[in-house]
Amino acid sequence: MSLKHITEQWSVADGWQQGRGAWGGLTITAMAEIVAAHESTDRVLRTISAQILEPVVVGDYTMTAKCLRQGSAMSTWEVDISPHAFKDDSTNLGSVARAQIITGSRRNIEITPPLKEWGSAVMPEVATAEECMIIPLGPPVAPTFTQRLEYRPISPLPTMGESDTALGWVRIPSATKPGSLWTAAELMGIIDAWWPVSYSIMKEMRPMATVAFSAHLLIDPETIESVNGERAPLLHEATISSAFDGFTSELRRLWTADGRLVAENLQSIVVIK
Repeated sequence: MSLKHITEQWSVADGWQQGRGAWGGLTITAMAEIVAAHESTDRVLRTISAQILEPVVVGDYTMTAKCLRQGSAMSTWEVDISPHAFKDDSTNLGSVARAQIITGSRRNIEITPPLKEWGSAVMPEVATAEECMIIPLGPPVAPTFTQRLEYRPISPLPTMGESDTALGWVRIPSATKPGSLWTAAELMGIIDAWWPVSYSIMKEMRPMATVAFSAHLLIDPETIESVNGERAPLLHEATISSAFDGFTSELRRLWTADGRLVAENLQSIVVIK
């Protein structure tokens, strides 16, 4: 069986910056999308493990997706983003981002107790999205990319809180990206939309960066119904597990309004200075 090897051009437009480079969720979504576009229709995105090796600045990139293994019910993909010109593969300046993505077919497994009853995670009791105000974000108080998304914070804004938990509703409005339903790739990226929980308890803003990123999709995106012709707001929940030598471990979760766990994300985040 011939395994797939796809090479495409990908561009980062102005307006998605988070510091010197683009928001990490934009890059993560793009890597997930190239796999989703070329994977068999019976296999869906399950997990992504990614590293952004350097700032992904505005410009053109070459994105390569390789299917490393295609098993009977699961496939393993490797995605690489390089800054060399798309028409000149002879000049490779190295990778700016990489990911390993797992896809798998749906399985109808009968087991006791039923799989739908498994799990200990419970959605926090919070105000609904309709009860929370949309807070416009953007420079100079927030990264440029935040202007493209919709935030309804529940917990205090950065430097204004004392809790090691961050809560709020978030979504991609159709004005930013047309469509009324979430895709698996979008869900893997939007979980990175919130600021690090560390900012909630810090008394001043400090430069920070994600060292490692791993996300697991736990729902069929098509079951998240649209709201007023738009993607439904999702509750973002994040907590810090611990911190050591400037590195923090942060667990993030997305929830539907009816209490279903959408995705879970573990990030290693470092305080640069």
